[in-house]
Amino acid sequence: MDERRRLELDFRAVRSGLGVGEFVRSAEVLGPVEDVFRAREHGYRRIDDFTLLHLLNFEAGQPYSLRMERADLVCIQATIAGRYNRWIGQRMDLVSPHLMHISNTPLSVSDTEEGARLRGVLIVCERRHFVEHYRLNLERVPPAYRPIFLSREGTPEVLTLPLSPLGIGLVDQLLSCRYGEPLRGIFVGAKTVEIICDVVAQLNRLQPRAAPRLLGERARAEAIESAAEIYRREIGAPPTIEQLALRVGLNRNELTSGFRALFGVTPHAYAQMRRMERAQELLHEGALSISEVARRVGYEGYSSFARAYQAHYGRAAAPADAPPRRRARGDERP
Repeated sequence: MDERRRLELDFRAVRSGLGVGEFVRSAEVLGPVEDVFRAREHGYRRIDDFTLLHLLNFEAGQPYSLRMERADLVCIQATIAGRYNRWIGQRMDLVSPHLMHISNTPLSVSDTEEGARLRGVLIVCERRHFVEHYRLNLERVPPAYRPIFLSREGTPEVLTLPLSPLGIGLVDQLLSCRYGEPLRGIFVGAKTVEIICDVVAQLNRLQPRAAPRLLGERARAEAIESAAEIYRREIGAPPTIEQLALRVGLNRNELTSGFRALFGVTPHAYAQMRRMERAQELLHEGALSISEVARRVGYEGYSSFARAYQAHYGRAAAPADAPPRRRARGDERP
């Protein structure tokens, strides 16, 4: 006997009840779901007059089946961690990490198992707005997938694209946003539009006679690139290896082997190198004390920073140090 929790959601009803920028918690549209979605925040935000955003950043407390009505809406599902099954009629697709699923169908059902940990985003956009406002070149879309963008009824076919390094980074920034309102609403709105732009740019580059394909090695390499970008972006509070692996949808071994292959060092060594290089840049600028430089690159005190700097460069930290030379193989970013 299937004991899944049954949930129903009508995206048009959700959108009609929200003003631009407003957010509604899932409990208000699905009923009590605290035992289903273990998350700090689970709900839906209206980005503009045509677009709705749902952040997936939770663990399933019990198995559930979510029935979604979404007629004449282009749905963009970008997942960086976790898996679940999606049914469109009799067709079942596995929604898995590092893929972008683009669909338009009046109804779909998502089945998720207890304990699944999902990280990703779902963007729901009016079909006409998606095509006209973002200037989608339909001639570049393979014919089998054009009904997604041309037909109110859509198609059971789902267009699958690789989740680009830019896309992974944008999803991670959305999920990691710590701003309070109203800054949070402004930030997630801007990042949602960036994701749509990235999707349309990929669609406009497609070869119209061939369905897009994703190579597993390419997906892993892009996840490693995104992990390195997180280290560069969050240099003052770098995540642990376990946290970083979760954020880009890899396990610890894949992350470590990927960093060794791409940069020639472990993730920890890469993060430490970037922190030291940034510290030396700040010292060279001469505007901050050594203690403040230490704080900027994630050290709580002068002593621990001084020891790390001495171990890395073989000399004590001092103002006006020369900028470092990049030492990470294969990494040419600042």
